[in-house]
Amino acid sequence: MLFRWLFGKWLRRVSDVQPASGGVAAGARPLEPDAPAPAFVPKRWEMPSELVGFHRLEGFDLPVASLRALSTRLARIPRPPEDAAHLLSEDFLQRATAAELAEAILAHPHIAARMLAVVNAPFYGLAKPVTDLQQAITYLGLDTVRAVAVQCLLGDALAPADPRLKPLFDRWWRASALASQLCLRLGRRVGVSDPGAMVTLAVLSFVGHMAALSLRNPQHTLRDASLDFLDRTRAEQDELGLCAGELGCLMMAEWNMPPAIVENVRAIDRILVMAPRQMDPEQGLRTALTYYCARVAERYASGTWTRPEQATPGELDGAEFYQLQTHFMIQPRMARLAADFQNEAFRAEFDGWVRAALS
Repeated sequence: MLFRWLFGKWLRRVSDVQPASGGVAAGARPLEPDAPAPAFVPKRWEMPSELVGFHRLEGFDLPVASLRALSTRLARIPRPPEDAAHLLSEDFLQRATAAELAEAILAHPHIAARMLAVVNAPFYGLAKPVTDLQQAITYLGLDTVRAVAVQCLLGDALAPADPRLKPLFDRWWRASALASQLCLRLGRRVGVSDPGAMVTLAVLSFVGHMAALSLRNPQHTLRDASLDFLDRTRAEQDELGLCAGELGCLMMAEWNMPPAIVENVRAIDRILVMAPRQMDPEQGLRTALTYYCARVAERYASGTWTRPEQATPGELDGAEFYQLQTHFMIQPRMARLAADFQNEAFRAEFDGWVRAALS
């Protein structure tokens, strides 16, 4: 099965294809994990009234009959094509040359086209367009290639049939692309281990949001499109029994993905309501940063945010950021990232990342 083969061993580190000078890591300044944090005091406030008493349900909270009925509906959503399994299997990625990987991708023209669009985005500032897929793969590096391929495969399977929902699906598509790129760049900047794994988890965290488009009443989906993350989570849960993030985890379990992967994805959206007491510092940092990237990407993809100042960690507004601001921002590396946003050059660099991912 595609996802059993695709993700079975992805928790182990996969070496990058080294990008050319000015590639995806250009301008990144990794932070030393033990370096003193700059002076920074994150915003603190009382728990918003919208969060008080709100319980984010998970699969085990539902009655057996309700869970079975929901799983039956999820099973009707098509799975990604199995003939693409070899494209992202770990064994293939480890042994494939750029030429062999290019040949495999060319069997899926939409993935090849997306790869070329990414490498030719304004962010990279190439003197002339790259038209050779092998060159694009070498330049982008394996983490970005993997993220683009996963996104394309998921998009094929999860696109809703109702044409009215296409703009919303496109919004999730753009958000997943931006979230994956922010995870890669910011993960490297703060020095997390294996930022490539964060890239994959960020893309997977949007599975349920895309699937919910096909499960909810279309009129309700369109009505709720402008809601913030908490209110939309509540609306999805009221209508379907579970919110979109949990629906995605159910789907991935049905696809026989490893439980560790499913739990890591579940932990991302769970930050909406969960303090970090259950996490060790490194896992808390990775999960908090991925949640931050996903929510920021959603705001940008919807057009709600347009300026890098609005994404400054530690100064975010809204109930969806309460746990992140109040608990996770006390980590020194998150505090240093927040301090970076005070630098005009970094804000310009961040703005370039956003524009490149959404172009």
